[in-house]
Order: sequence, then C-alpha cells, then structure tokens
Amino acid sequence: MPAFLGLDIAKHSFDAVLLTEDRQRHHVFDNDQTGFDALLTWLGATTADLRACMEATGGYGDDLALFLHQQGITISIINPLQIKAFGQCEMVRTKTDKVDAGVIARFCRSQLPAPWQPPSPQTRDLRALVRRCAALKEARAAELQRRAQEATSPAAVASINRHIAFLDAEIAGVSADVERLIGGDAVLKENHDLLISIPGIGPQSAAVLLAEIPDFRLFRHNKQITAFVGLNPQERQSGSSVRGRTHISKVGNPRIRAILYMCALSARRHNPTLKTFADRLKDAGKPPKAVLVAVARKLLVIAYGIMKTRKPFHPS
Repeated sequence: MPAFLGLDIAKHSFDAVLLTEDRQRHHVFDNDQTGFDALLTWLGATTADLRACMEATGGYGDDLALFLHQQGITISIINPLQIKAFGQCEMVRTKTDKVDAGVIARFCRSQLPAPWQPPSPQTRDLRALVRRCAALKEARAAELQRRAQEATSPAAVASINRHIAFLDAEIAGVSADVERLIGGDAVLKENHDLLISIPGIGPQSAAVLLAEIPDFRLFRHNKQITAFVGLNPQERQSGSSVRGRTHISKVGNPRIRAILYMCALSARRHNPTLKTFADRLKDAGKPPKAVLVAVARKLLVIAYGIMKTRKPFHPS
C-alpha cells in the first residue's frame, strides 16, 4: 500500500510524519546528511511506494528534497499557503512542528501534488549566487540607511563607509561569478541571450529569472507561470453586495515578482510594445501601480513565449 510522508522543515532539524494504511509515525531528524541517512533507515521498506511532501521554505529543504529524489522517492514542494488552507479545512487548531508535518502528509495523501524535478547543478549554483548577491545588496541598502541616521557620529559613519566598500567589492565579485557561470554553460548562455533580447530585462534580471524559473517549458500555458510567480489577478466578488478591488494573488515566488516589477519600470519607458500597452491602461484610468503590475505580468508572458519558441524578442 502507498505511504505518505509529511516533512516540516526548520533550519537545523525537520519533523517527519509517515502515514501508512494502519498507523501514523513521527520522528525528528537533523537537517543534514546524517539526518537524511537516518530518515532513510527509519522509512525502511515504505520507500518502495512512498510520496513525500514539504513546504517551500526558501532553501532550508532543498538538500533534503534533492536527497529524496536521488533515492527514487517522489517528492513534492508545496506553497505554504496551500498547506495552511488545507489545515484550515481540517479545522486544525493546534500548531506544532509535529502537527504541521501531519497536515502536510494528509495534504499529500489527499491531493497527490505534482512531483518536484530538481534543477541542474549549474542552475542550483546560479540560484545560490543570485540569492547571495541579493542578500548583499539588501545589507548595503541597510547600511546606507544607517549612515543617514548616524550622520552626527563621524566614527560611526567611517565604520559604515568601510562596510559599504566591503559590500561593494563582494557584490562585484559575486556578479562576476554569475557572469562566468552563465558564459561557461551553453544552455544558460542561450537562455540568457533570449531573455535579454526583451527591452526592459537586463543581464542581472535575466540571471535572476533563470535561477528562479529553471525551466519555462514545465508550464503548459502562460496562466500557469503567472500563477507560479503570483502575478495572476484575483477577484473578490460574491452576489451583489461584495465587490472588492481585484488584486494580484501574491501566492508565488516573491523574488521573481520583485525583479519583474523593477524590469517593468524600465520596460514602461524603453519597450515600445509595453509602452503602448501601459499608455492604454493609463488612459483607461488605471492607477500607476496597477499599470506597472500589468506591465510586469505582460513582461513575464513575453519571456515565457520567447523561451517556449526559442526566438528572440521582436516588437511584432
């Protein structure tokens, strides 16, 4: 009989709940190779027909997911909001790591979500580098803000300036590593060239898109990829009395949304196709933020089309 494994991931450990036909088992493991090997021993013969699920945790579960996939175990990585909604449907009131792992296991048994496919080693390296670069830039922005607040202390400002100079050097170094990685891989280079053919998407933004969306071909149509990113519109309407404003769902990868929003600012000015599109929305009375979100969504759809057809951008 099939078995279902729910994994609640933390930085240093993870809870595992195993559902079989007649029982439920729970155990806590270290989130490292020793813990992964111990999990495999604990699972025993159930690995022969096992489906595992975990939430997308921003990186804490990546090594475990890859380990399970390499063992031939079907693993799915689920948006946390889906798990939360499922738990609410079950009217789960208690929240502990063990309870959360049980909810994930039951979600896996009920929904049979799509299997996760690991990105290539090169793409995993690229993802690590672009996320590191983003973290360095966030630290630099924080230091710039501190410098403005500490303007009355020359010693503090001098320390901050030294740190900013260090961060600038690190950002330049990591950016160079990204360029070398893309330039040294034929597939990444071809995909990168296709993306930067779109006015509004620069080399760094293209690198982020390639890192966070490893294979555009996995999506069957543009609605799937806009939902994956969280740029799909959500209406709020019920009967004749509830007519809320339409928002984007935001149930998706925030890193891609952030970079596409920045790209939309550039595309709004430099991409003739999207400039015409944005002007039409503006003339229709759409607020500026709604226009930019629409441009970001359109930019994603264009990128999806280019990556599917393997043809560079053309205004027509």
